[in-house]
Amino acid sequence: MVVVELDRVRVEPASRTLVEGESFAATATPLGPDGEVLSGRSIVWSTSDPSVATLSGTAGSQVTVTAQSVGTARIEATSEGRRGAVTVDVLEGPSLVLSTSRVDLVGRQGQLAPSVEVGIANGGNGSISGLQSSVEYRPGAVGWLTVGLNGTTVPTTATLVASGVGLPVGKVEAVVRITSPDAGGLSASVNVVFEVQRPPPTIDLASNTVGLGASFGNPVPATASVPVVNGGGGTLTGLAAQVEYPAGGRQGWLTATLSGSTAPATLGVSALATGLPIGVYTARVAVASPVAEVSPVYLDVSFQVAPPGGVP
Repeated sequence: MVVVELDRVRVEPASRTLVEGESFAATATPLGPDGEVLSGRSIVWSTSDPSVATLSGTAGSQVTVTAQSVGTARIEATSEGRRGAVTVDVLEGPSLVLSTSRVDLVGRQGQLAPSVEVGIANGGNGSISGLQSSVEYRPGAVGWLTVGLNGTTVPTTATLVASGVGLPVGKVEAVVRITSPDAGGLSASVNVVFEVQRPPPTIDLASNTVGLGASFGNPVPATASVPVVNGGGGTLTGLAAQVEYPAGGRQGWLTATLSGSTAPATLGVSALATGLPIGVYTARVAVASPVAEVSPVYLDVSFQVAPPGGVP
């Protein structure tokens, strides 16, 4: 029986570029002088740098090459003194990178703070999918932060929304973690600080409408009072009341006074029928404050002047 001399060892692929953690199969084929495939020849595999690329399943013609760290390694297959090789270039693997390491949110008690988006990118090579998010609260209040991933594949963003409902005035903190179990457990985090501020004062009236009545020519004013309170936070000062009449309507029949300029106070209204024909008259009283972010409120007043001797 003639034994054909082994001429060379062909290794496929001839070269490969991987990112850290990736693997591929390399195959060695012993060839004769005419390029014929020779069977039954033993093959020994080796790597020039196991810190860059390692081998597994080295007993046969095929081996699994796994990228370990950035660099270049030569994977050789040796048979009967002949060698073939594949060159493996290993690039940095994927890494989660967030657009910021800290987010500062400001909101009011009982309200949602404006949302903030955090960018999520890949700082390395390869791909990242299967993103997940979690929140770790610092000692204190919990449950105030919502994280919404706008996609599970990088690049994407995460939307952070903080709620001041049920929180005291002050600062609370949490850590948001973005992870990818699909990419070997990659993780990145951002610190979130939420400053909860007292809500601004608001003017609240016990009622927004008042109905008054008097008989024609009655010199005694018809009166009513409406409590005024601060429905928000802080101190409500500088209260003032002003009567506003509809265009073209009778004027001067209504007066409005406040018991004080700081809430709580009482708004008093007084309507005088003297000089007014029989009929129904309307006006409104604006209650305002110069305190920042305080909007005026209005009390609608209707006044019915009845025939002499009759009060509606």
